[in-house]
Amino acid sequence: MKSNSKLGILLVAGSMLFALLPAAACEKPHVHTWVWHRSETEHYLECADPNCDAWDNPGSHEGGVCDVCAEFHVLAFGYTEGGDTAHSDFAREANEFFPKKGQELGFVYDVAGNDYSLLNDETLANYELVIFLNDRPHVEEQKEAFRRYMEGGGAWIGFHSAAFYMADAAEQSDAWDWYQNEFLKCGDYKNNTWDPTSEPLTVETFDFCATQNLPEVFDSAPCEWYGWQKDLFADPDIDVLLTLNPTQENPAGNNPEKDWEIWYDGHYPIAWTNRNYKMLYTNMGHNLQSYNHFEKESKTFSSEETCTFPPRRHVRPHEIKNSIY
Repeated sequence: MKSNSKLGILLVAGSMLFALLPAAACEKPHVHTWVWHRSETEHYLECADPNCDAWDNPGSHEGGVCDVCAEFHVLAFGYTEGGDTAHSDFAREANEFFPKKGQELGFVYDVAGNDYSLLNDETLANYELVIFLNDRPHVEEQKEAFRRYMEGGGAWIGFHSAAFYMADAAEQSDAWDWYQNEFLKCGDYKNNTWDPTSEPLTVETFDFCATQNLPEVFDSAPCEWYGWQKDLFADPDIDVLLTLNPTQENPAGNNPEKDWEIWYDGHYPIAWTNRNYKMLYTNMGHNLQSYNHFEKESKTFSSEETCTFPPRRHVRPHEIKNSIY
């Protein structure tokens, strides 16, 4: 995914997770809106009101952000070796990109990898955001811990095959009705394009924090695009954020040996949110590579071109709501 994934994800994380902090005294009594100031060695809070000189909570650290001054904490799951090599390659890129952005923007990013034993109540209590990178839990108690986390107000971002499920092809233990039908609300995987291609994506709404800085249409990084069993556009709980709209002149996919994997028309949801949860799913997450010699042919997180869009306007964290809505 191009900058939509980068700027969008970081804005959605900030919007969901910026915490309210206690007020401090100043000469002009008012409710303070605190903003962290950080350097490589120290941090402190300052009121965002230009007419207020209140500050609070000074401290020292190393590296530019720490647990104390972090706006929020992220725990990322997903395999980085094995499975579909294009999926694990994407996850490795994500686990390099986000820690750097965390130092720049003020959040802590921890990597759980495929250690889903960390998906428990005690561990999740330390994180405001969970990310699934092309995978999801497969053990019942871990699934239930994730459900409790989300129903308790936790936040989630899922990429690509984190939503993939085929009832006819999956093992019974992999079934997860709440996740597919109440949380994601897309139902089973239906079809896909092939080969991975870069496509123009349309922003359906700018009222959501993850899309407010995006252009109306932009070219994505190459990806394998998914279709879903359920009509997300007809679901009142779902806000579709990005769509793919192929045409005869500009189809999605380019595999001449399998014409059914080329889309010539349609209106496909690529990213969406469920109003009942603090969540964002996006189809992006499949790098282009040769499956004959596994040579990487596209980059997502590591590509400057795909990670940079000029913002419509600068948005400071304190301007964004504490919740998605």
